[in-house]
Amino acid sequence: MFHHDIMRSIMQERARERRAEARAVRTGRLARRAREYWAERAEREAARPVRRHRPSGHGAPQAR
Repeated sequence: MFHHDIMRSIMQERARERRAEARAVRTGRLARRAREYWAERAEREAARPVRRHRPSGHGAPQAR
């Protein structure tokens, strides 16, 4: 029974380490995708033409 307890403990440690490693990989992947998304979005916003908003009824005289 003693051998069984030791081996079980070792396997639990390995499983814990592998779960932590997988969590770190997922977190890194998510962070990379987020950086790519925000960089692409900033690039799109910069490439978009600036729209000038003309006042239409906000203090401008009405044309009749």
